[in-house]
Amino acid sequence: MKKCLWCVFGLGALMIALLAVGVLPTAEASSGTKIDAIGQQGPYAIGFTSYVLTDNSRPDPYGGTGGRRIPVYIWYPVDPETVTASTPRAGYPLDMINMPSEISSSEEWEAMGYDPAYQEPVPSGKGPFPVLLMSSGGMTPAWFLTGYGTRLASHGFVVAIPDHIDDPPWFGWEPWATDHVTRNMWNRPRDLSFVLTDLEQRNGAAGDLLCGAIDPSRVAASGWSFGGYAAIVLAGGDDTVWDIGETDPNAIYYGPIPESVPHTPSLPDPRIKAIVTLDGNNALLKFQELARVKVPTLVLAEEWDTVLTAWSFYPAWQARAHAAFSGHPNYRVDITGTNHYSFAGFCDALNVMEAHGFESIPGWDTIENMRAGLCVGVIPPAEGRAIITRYMLAFLKTNLLGETGYQPMLTPGWALTQETLVEFFETEKRNPNSIYEEWPDFSVYFAHQPGSK
Repeated sequence: MKKCLWCVFGLGALMIALLAVGVLPTAEASSGTKIDAIGQQGPYAIGFTSYVLTDNSRPDPYGGTGGRRIPVYIWYPVDPETVTASTPRAGYPLDMINMPSEISSSEEWEAMGYDPAYQEPVPSGKGPFPVLLMSSGGMTPAWFLTGYGTRLASHGFVVAIPDHIDDPPWFGWEPWATDHVTRNMWNRPRDLSFVLTDLEQRNGAAGDLLCGAIDPSRVAASGWSFGGYAAIVLAGGDDTVWDIGETDPNAIYYGPIPESVPHTPSLPDPRIKAIVTLDGNNALLKFQELARVKVPTLVLAEEWDTVLTAWSFYPAWQARAHAAFSGHPNYRVDITGTNHYSFAGFCDALNVMEAHGFESIPGWDTIENMRAGLCVGVIPPAEGRAIITRYMLAFLKTNLLGETGYQPMLTPGWALTQETLVEFFETEKRNPNSIYEEWPDFSVYFAHQPGSK
């Protein structure tokens, strides 16, 4: 294969709390332009491309004669001067395999506050850029995570998000491919690793759009809900998907696991250097498996009291993962006013679906009922997305890229003094024996950040 020619290898109590954690923010940190900048669109324009890969080592879940198809959505940094008035806006395929003509324009998303993206302009020559692999939640397409793709690309990341085609269908025209949740569990991390390998090959292929754009030594993984499980597995592995009944209280509703589901372990991918979970499903893994995650981690989550209301069958929903992870640093950030669906563009995606003439989603409900049940009583999507992307950028720029200037934000003191909706945790209150229990008692964990309201 030819190599790309230009590849480049009380006040008093509050003060005591802040002093205790050693993070009294300085005036410079509070008003620092670097931290302020990650709350806005970054210095790069945003390019977008999409394509379908085929992994011939795994079967087509639809029963076809070819291998497993993996639709991929890619956002990447572009020099602003490259974009002109004639540069076409990005077109996001809603279903690359079954209905490739159904396209959502970037302008639809821009009307909801998303950063503009453009269709396949030349990537910035200031690379190579770090890679963020992302995985969406169960039954939801990759384009739900468009807001992360655009914002992080504008700050110098190549963001790759595959569709996992053995999910239950999102559109009425799709065939029903999945037969058990464990098969999806087995396939998801392998999809992400396959996409990363393909990106590495494109990075060195002369003439490829992404040639030289990617830094394969700086790769992070992230995911929402079920996608969070996949990101965790890339960092720590999963001994077997067959042990789901030992950890997930909902496993009794999944039915018997077909014998055709592999028993083999899902091994960690050594190329992953950090992970960010977006209210990620860690209940699919044992505590000991979570403890094998040794890379820097950021757990972004719903606020504790919301979890107790909506996810009472998952005690200590995200605190458990934070307590188990053994990487350094290891942070948990709870965001008040969010629910599980706030961590993807779920409610905005419903607007897009409605604009394209859809009234309901197979296996879910009507869009009207979904919006009433999932999008009311929470902070606006744009506000939640802004908080989430700021913390993702501060974490990844600090721990994946080694950039300075963002660390003050990654402290409990910053949350206490600068944020109104954030609780920040660096450790969990746990007893020495908690690692031997899959779901220890609530009292093992911090429900709320000490010193917060």
